Amino acid sequence: MSYKAPKLNELNNIDIDYYTKLAAQQRSEHIAHMATSLTAKIKSFFHVKLPKLSISH
Repeated sequence: MSYKAPKLNELNNIDIDYYTKLAAQQRSEHIAHMATSLTAKIKSFFHVKLPKLSISH
């Protein structure tokens, strides 16, 4: 892992707004991924095989 200098604002302070927005975006992406994963897992519990239809009587 390489060192990356922190992003600074126009006053040469660490840009808190930038990192707050970045964290919110990453959190949103992670929650969306977790929700998709949870949905797939729940669907796998309720997997139902339909009976094969017979065309002969």
